[in-house]
Amino acid sequence: MKRGQASILLILAIIILITLSLAYFFKASLPKTIKLEPIKSSISETLKLDIQSCLTNTAELALFNLGLKGGYIETPNKFITINDSIISFGYYKNSVILNSLEGLKTEINNYIENNLPECIKNKNLIFEEGKVISKTIINKDNVKIEINYPITIKQGDRVDSLNPEYKTELKIRLGYIYDFVLSILSKNLKDPRNIDIANLLKSDLTIDIVGYKNNILIYVITDKKSKLNNKPFNFIFANYFGT
Repeated sequence: MKRGQASILLILAIIILITLSLAYFFKASLPKTIKLEPIKSSISETLKLDIQSCLTNTAELALFNLGLKGGYIETPNKFITINDSIISFGYYKNSVILNSLEGLKTEINNYIENNLPECIKNKNLIFEEGKVISKTIINKDNVKIEINYPITIKQGDRVDSLNPEYKTELKIRLGYIYDFVLSILSKNLKDPRNIDIANLLKSDLTIDIVGYKNNILIYVITDKKSKLNNKPFNFIFANYFGT
């Protein structure tokens, strides 16, 4: 059954499991060491491949955090904290406050722009870098990210300017999940205390709903068709029905 009537222990277990997985992503996105050779075109090619790999790792980590916090990477205005994990509200006091789709894109872009440069830092490589500019496209069945990241490598008398354009595509159904969450919240506006089981059963997502405290419900949306690190993607948010 898609709607799980579980205790708060379920939420704690899920959050702990997801948080532990964060360590893997953090390690995967740490700066890589570039083995320097006598100056050859292979140095530029190696760096380009490294940036491409780092873009994918950083994008995965951005989406991981976005799902864990319910549409935010930075701390939102209204949230609850469980086991040191922040969960944003999608519904709060008769209002839908879920982050907008454009807001999701901004969160992803900001994360990539702030964290991607860390991936190519190497004390033995002299380079000049421009500002990272990221563009995120959220579709029903994937997330596409394009960046412009100008870099010029300097070693001895040689100067190499890299093609600044990189792209990555993650098979995360973020647009589909987002629309489904909105359908839940729109039902809450009409009848805050009612959980529309028929609506939940329309999707192929797994939904766990846990009563927390002070009129709060926590939703854990799991998509087995969207995976990060071979684990299903999770989108977690909370609803507050107080006045």
